[in-house]
Amino acid sequence: MSYIQIKSVSKIYESESGEKTYALNNVSLSFPNRGLIGIVGKSGSGKSTLINILSSLDKPDKGEVLINGKKISKLNKNEIGIIFQHYYLIENESVLFNIMLPSLILGNKRSEAYKKAILLLEKINFPINLYHQKCADLSGGEKERVAILRALINDPTILLCDEPTGALDSENSIKVMEILKDISKDKLVILVSHNMSLTNLYADRIITLSDGKVKYDERKKNLYDVTINKNIIKRKNRNQWSNKITLSNFKKRFTRNLISMMSLFIGLVFSILIFGFSNGSESSIIQSSYKQFDYGVLTLSNQYKENISGSKMSLVKETRPTFANIEPHIDTFNKYEIENNFDALIPPSTNIFLGEEKLDVFTYKPIYSFLNKYVDKSLLINGYFPGSDNLNEVIVNKKGYEYLLKHTNSDPLNFVFEASFAREFHYSTGEIDNPTISDVFSYKKYFHIVGVVEEMDFLNTPRIYYSYSALVNYLFDYPLNNLSNYLERNISWYERVATASNGEELSSYSFRLFLKDINDKEVLGKDISNFSSSLVLDSIPYSLGTTLLDLVKAATMGMEIFLFIALFGSGLILGIVSFSSYSEDRKNIAILTVLGAKRDHIMDIYNYENIIVSLCSLFLAFLTSPFLAMLANKVIFNITGFSHMIEVPFIELSRNFIFLIITMIISTIFLAVISTCLPIIFAGKISLKKELADE
Repeated sequence: MSYIQIKSVSKIYESESGEKTYALNNVSLSFPNRGLIGIVGKSGSGKSTLINILSSLDKPDKGEVLINGKKISKLNKNEIGIIFQHYYLIENESVLFNIMLPSLILGNKRSEAYKKAILLLEKINFPINLYHQKCADLSGGEKERVAILRALINDPTILLCDEPTGALDSENSIKVMEILKDISKDKLVILVSHNMSLTNLYADRIITLSDGKVKYDERKKNLYDVTINKNIIKRKNRNQWSNKITLSNFKKRFTRNLISMMSLFIGLVFSILIFGFSNGSESSIIQSSYKQFDYGVLTLSNQYKENISGSKMSLVKETRPTFANIEPHIDTFNKYEIENNFDALIPPSTNIFLGEEKLDVFTYKPIYSFLNKYVDKSLLINGYFPGSDNLNEVIVNKKGYEYLLKHTNSDPLNFVFEASFAREFHYSTGEIDNPTISDVFSYKKYFHIVGVVEEMDFLNTPRIYYSYSALVNYLFDYPLNNLSNYLERNISWYERVATASNGEELSSYSFRLFLKDINDKEVLGKDISNFSSSLVLDSIPYSLGTTLLDLVKAATMGMEIFLFIALFGSGLILGIVSFSSYSEDRKNIAILTVLGAKRDHIMDIYNYENIIVSLCSLFLAFLTSPFLAMLANKVIFNITGFSHMIEVPFIELSRNFIFLIITMIISTIFLAVISTCLPIIFAGKISLKKELADE
């Protein structure tokens, strides 16, 4: 039985008009496993079609091809070596690498492939100085010899040659034919050629095709099968060869890859900064909200809804709680000083004067005491705290101090200020002749600033802080003259507020609470959230902090959406670049496929290229993010006063940092692989016949 059997093979092509043409028409041939067989004929005779079917670049429409009794589709690709008319070398790689490539694809070790390549080069006396030369710089004859050696490195039993001398001068053509003739002593060499003189000179058998049929079959020498003892060795699936091509591609497309790298770098930097913002903003805002001098000052009120008649709307009514309301929460209130709220008498809008000038920018706010643990003494940046609670010494915040400094061009601690407020209040007697008793509460105190505190700068306004315990003592000693005369006993303004009905304006509809130990700031939020819907514990400084946290969460959400868009855009750019590179390399991919490379290994070339781009981007992002975080923090601080809003945990090798690194590496590689694979998969398979057709 012959080594190759071509049985009644036909190949039909159909034109756009529907006309059918036979490239091969019922061709039957058989070949032994050695010798040089020439296939000749005019253009269009079917030579290239026959060689394409034998090399599996094309399939017959009818008939079959058997090699050593097996269908050609089931044959190991390494049994056939192919020499193309246009060489089809990987032009950007060296001579040695091109020759070694089929062996590396087969799974041989690099050292083994290198040794084989050197032996083949030495056998044909190939110039040593060209071993490491790029194939793009070789002459036609040199390229043809490299293509022959590449086809031989895996020791195939069949060598298919498509016009191997077509682009060579006579001298190089003879050299190539001498090499092929020598090879044909042990292997089957099937040669397609237009060069009749060379074919007649070297071929053992010449088959002439015409219109897709065998016209002549001239046997110049009788050829017979020889016994071939070829051990089939199972090799490990190595694909290190793809790494070399990846690096070459990366260098070749450096500018394009640089654009991809910078695009992904921007997305990754934003990822790290957003992570840092999420990691640091909450802590920064909480710590900043603690930097409010009156953080431990709260109000306690009783609130309930009251429906409006004839409307779906309702009003929230506020009253001062009764002791019955407070009693269930007595354990909570033990942490606070509880006082009546005197805002009706001394509102935050109390008038502040410097000489005759009214300073409308200031608010007049209470602190229970400047002594012990009622105040955070770490906030003091200038001056001192009063040695005793009195209304003549106050503390101003930095915002107020800077305003006064600019306004007066002098140190505010040297000036005397005045706080004043007056208002008339009425007491209902229930009598017809004397239904109301009126008294005017008049507050006028001269004070000087003894200390300055630094507070959270965001949304802060100039404030003056006074001692509430001093105000309580003041109100204990301040009588209502008219009401005292009417009731025939001394009534102080303190008592008047304490005995006012819970719904009366003078009660301020609430109690004042002061945290006994300012170091217990953390419990304040828990206490506020633990109350029922009717009993409301409120803190303006705490509410400001929680509002800011809500805004930050909303901002983080928006950033995450932006981040998704940025990363999607980066992935899209990577995908476009991959698809562009894949399309650009279609011929090389076809060559690698014919040499035995699997689709997933070829895919690895582009995966690795994008992974290199992605990991370089990630490295740059990790390298620059600390500096960008510092810059961003500086800008945020200058605008809002919040420090360390972006906390990227680079300094300490914390769990968060390790988690961030691992997550970003995995995510980046995943993005690179997906961005590479999807466009290439959708691009479909490359037509080997089309890509390797005559140019």
